[in-house]
Amino acid sequence: MSTSIATSHTATPHKGLPPGPKGTWIGGNLSQIGPRRVDFFLMLAQTYGPIASFRAGRWRLFLVSDPELIQQVLVTDARSYIKHFGARTFKPVLGNGLVTSEGDFWLTQRRLLQPAFLKTQVLSYAPVMAELTEAMLAKWVPGTSVDIAFEFSALTSAIALKTLFGLDDHGDRVRVDESLRLTFELLTHRLDSLFQVPLVFPTPANLRLKRAIADVNAVIDGFIAQKQAAPPGNDLLSTMIAAQREDGTQMTAQQLRDEAMTLYLAGHETTALTLTWSWYLLSQHPDVEQKLVAEWQRVLGGRAARASDLSALTYTAAVINEAMRLYPPVYVIGREATTDLELGGYRVKKGYTILMSQWVNHRDPKYFPEPERFLPERWLDGLASRLPKFAYYPFGGGQRLCIGVHFALMEAAIVLATVGQQFKFTLAPDAVIDIMPQITMPPKYGMPATLTRR
Repeated sequence: MSTSIATSHTATPHKGLPPGPKGTWIGGNLSQIGPRRVDFFLMLAQTYGPIASFRAGRWRLFLVSDPELIQQVLVTDARSYIKHFGARTFKPVLGNGLVTSEGDFWLTQRRLLQPAFLKTQVLSYAPVMAELTEAMLAKWVPGTSVDIAFEFSALTSAIALKTLFGLDDHGDRVRVDESLRLTFELLTHRLDSLFQVPLVFPTPANLRLKRAIADVNAVIDGFIAQKQAAPPGNDLLSTMIAAQREDGTQMTAQQLRDEAMTLYLAGHETTALTLTWSWYLLSQHPDVEQKLVAEWQRVLGGRAARASDLSALTYTAAVINEAMRLYPPVYVIGREATTDLELGGYRVKKGYTILMSQWVNHRDPKYFPEPERFLPERWLDGLASRLPKFAYYPFGGGQRLCIGVHFALMEAAIVLATVGQQFKFTLAPDAVIDIMPQITMPPKYGMPATLTRR
């Protein structure tokens, strides 16, 4: 895949569009995109180069795969873009939280939440992560079958509730996770549709979506009410309830709900997927797993991982990096131009959408030889420091870099090492493993495996 292109902010843009596949008059390229849209993105980059054009219904989109051009969008020209229509599709459930809000309002909220994710604060969460992981392992029975995706989602959501909200896990967590899964399925289907029936019309799909969102809201409201009734704590939810803005106002009940919903989702979903896909890859590469086990035996000697161990778990970090390269939890970022711009020698008109896909960039052979091969060793010689900033960006980039980077990486390492010392997973022989791109990228049919005591 070619990724080099000369860029100039002063060059006169081409009058035409970047190259791309032909589409139909009404739907554009919708029928070509399909449910595995990442394959379409990869085809675009490999066939048409570092900037390609296509259409989805009425939306004109550019797929950009050159790291310098991505930096131009996410950093240099960031103020000239907003989140794209795909992100706005998920506003019915995410509201105006940190993922979807814009401008000065977003910046105010980001500053409010940032202290909970500073590295020193995140380190204090490590004992809770290890304790809840060991509690999960105590319930596992060797020889039984589990869905790895479900188990890690349950664990990381319990960790998010305890560390960020100061709440213990209970049945409502299961209820909100089930409703969230249904909500994202329905919203993704809505995003893929040529004609979106406004939510005010009571179609069967709209009614199902509204019921699922109402169920999610009820549970999140319950979390907030439970915290409001308790003495103030040091957790993030307590901070949000008590926090005042510069003008002396506090968050409205709706804004509190939106931020709590966003943080709950972001605080567990991406790490659960990183763990799920890591164990899938390890199940297919026993040689890598043996190297991991040797590192855990040498550094940990059978005990749960601590924050102070992370610097010595270099191969563990390499496995996590490589899993996020092949299966990035967030596989695409989109921005919509708010004014006419230039990008890669082409004119980006106001309203055009720029897509940047981690799935595509993480498979560029220019930076990752044998890109489809699971090879953690590639990260052991300082590769991360040599790569362009946007050749590998599982947590996004620019001012909207994921607020929970340190949280997610520490959690993934602690859970992976603590689980892996006690159990290994054997994938079910009849398991069908496929991806299901939504706002994140869960396995389409789960990840069924048999537990074996190590």
